[in-house]
Amino acid sequence: MFKHLLVTLDGTPQGEAVIPYAADLARAMRADLTLLRIVESASADWSERGAIGKASADETIRSLFLEQAQSYLERVAAQLAGTGAAVHTTVRQGQPARQIVAAARELSVDAIAMSTHSRRGIGRLMFGSVAEQVLHETNLPVLLVRG
Repeated sequence: MFKHLLVTLDGTPQGEAVIPYAADLARAMRADLTLLRIVESASADWSERGAIGKASADETIRSLFLEQAQSYLERVAAQLAGTGAAVHTTVRQGQPARQIVAAARELSVDAIAMSTHSRRGIGRLMFGSVAEQVLHETNLPVLLVRG
């Protein structure tokens, strides 16, 4: 039996495909849910686009991304209020697979639930597969849902 599930979300409709499955599993097992959103480095993203490279601008952008991620998770958590599960949220910054595995360990979850974007060919080569990296880096059960 699972008592605590980590549900990773990336803010996309494909990423949200895991929500009904995780909610059903939590309801059936009376498990808690922790919704996780990873914010990758804002400064690297913006510098590639030619934005101002000042440290204060980077900090402002980073704070904005973190606030938006938390707001997003709170909206999703509100939608899950009817499941009867305790729903928690957490936002982390960094490389997605590494942060997912670290959060799972730190929160002592029993399983990870996530969507896969099912990239193939050059897309997978260029972007990699976060789901695949998580599978290789954790010994926890991972529920994968095709987005």
